[in-house]
Amino acid sequence: MITHLNGVVEKVADNLAVVDVNGVGYSVICSTKTLSEIQSKTGIVHLFTVMNIREDAWTLYGFITEQERNWFNILISVQGVGGKVAIAILSALSDDEIYRAFLSGDKNAFTRADGVGAKLAARIMTELKDKVVGKGTFEIPSASPLPTSDVINDVISALLNLGYQRADIVRAISLLQPEKDCKFDILLKQVLAKLSSGV
Repeated sequence: MITHLNGVVEKVADNLAVVDVNGVGYSVICSTKTLSEIQSKTGIVHLFTVMNIREDAWTLYGFITEQERNWFNILISVQGVGGKVAIAILSALSDDEIYRAFLSGDKNAFTRADGVGAKLAARIMTELKDKVVGKGTFEIPSASPLPTSDVINDVISALLNLGYQRADIVRAISLLQPEKDCKFDILLKQVLAKLSSGV
């Protein structure tokens, strides 16, 4: 199984890159984000990869970051989301935009990707939201946009003591995007309002 490549980019066309690794050219399907990144680099590039093996084809997918590969693996776990659709989602949405979509329950965000209609977007949200946001089943490095400060940590601690779940608190704070110098009492009221509204 090929898990990564280190080589020179020979060609970029559409959603495909050809990477020369010690004289062997690998065709790698990538998101527009990854293609843009590797086009701007000179010399050796590093790509994280996922290989999909079927009877009729071996397909190699490449990612500029491990986080992008994590999202790919998460997305293809949904019925109806193959490699092509997952790459389309990663091309249409940044890592943080995907995470924010799950935080806010915005299934329509996924319809920005080619090949994703309302029905499939709803399935993605239904099958993955609790796993991504609620129970933390998947490890998504650096995906959370939650800011950090002593006040925010104090608010989280206070709400945990009141019996709220950490995942719900983090979701509410992430949606509010408070400033690092926010006031404790103001932030506490805002987060409580979010939690009370069922967000």
